[in-house]
Amino acid sequence: MKAGTVVFCALALLACVSPRESGVKVIVGAKLDPGGGRPPIDYSVVVVADGKVQAVGPQATTPVPKGAEITRGLGMTIEPAPDSGPIQPGQPANLILKGPTERTMHNGEWVE
Repeated sequence: MKAGTVVFCALALLACVSPRESGVKVIVGAKLDPGGGRPPIDYSVVVVADGKVQAVGPQATTPVPKGAEITRGLGMTIEPAPDSGPIQPGQPANLILKGPTERTMHNGEWVE
């Protein structure tokens, strides 16, 4: 019985995907000012993969993919980076996360 439990737990751990391996990044809880004349979204979710925005929407209705690297954005604002288009699915993930500190994402990668 104990050996079966150990094997099951080992297999369950092997099935886990670390955030770095998935390559998916998610910003949760920030106010999103998407640009392009679109209205802001309070408590948003922005999903980024393969250098592009995959999904954008309210936290209540936009799922966070399993294994994603999560950045907490509560009390912060997400805006398009200068000289880039609106933040919307299919567009390059070039954005600025503004708050007590500022972080910039270029083509889906955080740059410091």
